[in-house]
Amino acid sequence: MLPSVIRRFFDRNILKELKMEYDAIWFGGGAAGRFGAAYHKALGGKPLIVEEHHLGGECHVCRCAFENFFSDQASMAELMRLYSGKSWYPKIDLSNISAAKAAELYRNVGQKAFADTMKHQTEKQLGIEVAWGKGKIIDKNTVEVEGKIYRGKNLVIGTGSRPTMPDIPGINLPGVMTYKDHPEMKTDPKKMVIIGGGKIGIGKAAMFAPFNIEVTVLEKYTCLPKWDRDIRNFIFRDFKRRGIKIYEGIDVKEIKGKGKVQSVVAQFNGETMEFPCDAVMVSVGLTPNSEPAIPLGVKIGKGNEVIIDEGCRTNVPGIYAVGDAAGAPYFMAIARKRGMIAAKNIAGEDAKMDYSFVPDHIYLPPLEATCVGLTESEAREKYGDVVLIQVPWGPKPEDPKPEEYYPGFENQGLPVCGRMHTLNLLFYGQNRNGLVKAIVDPKSRKYVGFHSVGDGAKTAFQYLSYLLKIGWTVDQMANLHEIFLNAEHFIQLSRLVAGQKELKGFAAQVYLDEEYVCR
Repeated sequence: MLPSVIRRFFDRNILKELKMEYDAIWFGGGAAGRFGAAYHKALGGKPLIVEEHHLGGECHVCRCAFENFFSDQASMAELMRLYSGKSWYPKIDLSNISAAKAAELYRNVGQKAFADTMKHQTEKQLGIEVAWGKGKIIDKNTVEVEGKIYRGKNLVIGTGSRPTMPDIPGINLPGVMTYKDHPEMKTDPKKMVIIGGGKIGIGKAAMFAPFNIEVTVLEKYTCLPKWDRDIRNFIFRDFKRRGIKIYEGIDVKEIKGKGKVQSVVAQFNGETMEFPCDAVMVSVGLTPNSEPAIPLGVKIGKGNEVIIDEGCRTNVPGIYAVGDAAGAPYFMAIARKRGMIAAKNIAGEDAKMDYSFVPDHIYLPPLEATCVGLTESEAREKYGDVVLIQVPWGPKPEDPKPEEYYPGFENQGLPVCGRMHTLNLLFYGQNRNGLVKAIVDPKSRKYVGFHSVGDGAKTAFQYLSYLLKIGWTVDQMANLHEIFLNAEHFIQLSRLVAGQKELKGFAAQVYLDEEYVCR
């Protein structure tokens, strides 16, 4: 046996190591964990972030920041293509444009710069302690990181999500990728098939096409089912103009290839179709990374998500889950807010998540689609009659030719998008001046939904979300001060109709009377 004095010294140091050191251990330093820990510290708590790789999660690696960068490069390519050889613009050779080179630049500079910034901001500026390394949850109060033991009064699971991979032959062939692999591109594919027509799949299709990549989207059900019909139709008309093909109601059966991707086989209307390609992007959804929490006894949902209440609490006292680990909606804003709500509740408040009026957007370079609130069909189902404020009113069957005025085509003079290049596009023949649409309940005169295809409107939608929540009316919107030209136009459009005793709005026709699919 050890001498008593040595044993007492040993026991005292073990107990010191295992005592309650932190108010909460944030297991995962992504959007939810980083912002939650920051808010926790601001409330006077003592948080610890456990992170193996980098702070900020996927944002700066393969999602938000990267997609903004890549969408901007795609926008430049698309605008150069549209302007090439028109009027005073010279012919521009885009034969050597490279999506892989764009990804390489971001990979070598952007990823590292963002990671350094967030590390400095979190540790130095905010003073939050980070335990770097692969973490292992021992129990709800104990985490081990690189052989060191950390103790906390609460545990917050913020382990994010991963792309859902369908169980089909060939899914592991070289050339099959997800959004996570996009920044790692080393070569430029000639033909790409995107499996899945949600916001990720549609956005990626719009990003890849400007780089001379032939893109086909295969969706088993309906593309963008939760989006307003007019926005969907605008996007699909634009895709057809750009040569992007979309198949809805098509069932992918196999990815074929010898050593690498060569084609995708699918069933469509009872027939077998084969789509030659040298790259496949899978975008059929996300699966929460809940596995580290399962041994703790927390409830797990059918989608592999950690089940939480409105306060981000699990069924086990002292354990919270935030961000994608807690399931849909999979938005950066929701992840950060879940972190904030968990921090408040750990600090003794009674805070609840509010999932109402969450804005959404899709990259469509050189434009983007944004929405918040009800679609037209949802509003009609809820309120019966609705008033639409919408411009343009409808499409011209064919595109105007460059530098020509079309009498009787009133939409030609309706600049909808924010940047002036979109006004130029109007006169250079592509009829791509965007679309804005507001939906009003005529009885209360309150706005119930906003929708836009343009450039820059998503900034305004952050605040339109709040105005919907507090029930702003057309009349209140008309009293704001706009900066014209702007991206969304809702203030000035409100002013045009606010004087009407009985609201009529203006939307001479929906963008297309029938659903539009581009094949």
